[in-house]
Amino acid sequence: MTACYLEKILLGEDRGPVSWLIRALLWPLSLIYRVGLWAYLSLYGIGIRKRCRLGVRVISVGNLTFGGTGKTPAVQTLCRMLAEQGKRVAVLSRGYGGSARGVVVVSDGDRVASDSAEAGDEPMLLARTLPGVAVIVGKDRRESGRLACERFSPDVIVLDDGMQYWQLHRELDIAVLDARKPFGSGFVMPMGDLREPASGLRRAGVILLNHACAITEAEYGALAARISRLAPNAQLFRCAHEPVCFRNVESGEESDLTWATGRKIAAFCGIGRPEAFIEMLEALGASVEANIIFDDHYRLTERDITRIIDAARGVEAIVTTEKDIARLGERIALPNLHALVIRLEIEDSSRLADKING
Repeated sequence: MTACYLEKILLGEDRGPVSWLIRALLWPLSLIYRVGLWAYLSLYGIGIRKRCRLGVRVISVGNLTFGGTGKTPAVQTLCRMLAEQGKRVAVLSRGYGGSARGVVVVSDGDRVASDSAEAGDEPMLLARTLPGVAVIVGKDRRESGRLACERFSPDVIVLDDGMQYWQLHRELDIAVLDARKPFGSGFVMPMGDLREPASGLRRAGVILLNHACAITEAEYGALAARISRLAPNAQLFRCAHEPVCFRNVESGEESDLTWATGRKIAAFCGIGRPEAFIEMLEALGASVEANIIFDDHYRLTERDITRIIDAARGVEAIVTTEKDIARLGERIALPNLHALVIRLEIEDSSRLADKING
């Protein structure tokens, strides 16, 4: 049985009889996980376990499922909002995919002092795109949070992918949901891709509904009603990934979106939903002559670089994502390489700014 098939089962994309049999076999493990999680969280509820308090405002950005719902762009937007309010901001990330042991300062806000091999892809992307914001990685975010407070004296700490990091107290939980599949497969791990039951959404004070434009108003109304029942105290915001410009990686020169119109390009990426990136390029009018897809967090080899160059023969440019650029680091050996710069646009962002300001 291939890993790809198992992934389709986990994500709820395969609903055939064999997949249901596998889910049935995994159901007892899922039940054990749910009971264990309930027992663990109950220790916090009755005060036996205590959440660490850092003494500054902490805002968590996370989700209910595995996979890409748009957490990193949400962190970027949130940090920019806070910076515009004059706040000193630090980001704490686990550094998934990186080799770092202990706490590592990826950026002090002025200088990037690490690479994606050590820090992981998302922290490097945040460090490169958020000037003035300190980025620290470490599995124990109580420890990295203390270091952030000691070295950078932030007004606000943003916890990247922190919804299930129970050990640290925060003043606000922001949950990012994909409107097209807000609760993933509907099954809790390992039976499905939910990290916790959908009822965990009640902890959220803000819910960002990504790709909201991809569903009808009737579907949005039904989903908003369900979210309201699960999280009655949360404020709901529609949002979407929007392309901003193309940036020449070598020169740093930016071109508007019309740059892609009619241009023959080769595209590559290693992200959670690669098809969305390709669809966006085509929607901008690019002629995607070749596209090469890698697994999320995949680290390119020299053979991969050669493969991309070979696939790009006869095209005018190679285009990838900012996340992939952060992963490449100084190993950029691709001719005429461009990054599509994408931002998360949030409806009624002024209301969100007021909310995160506390």
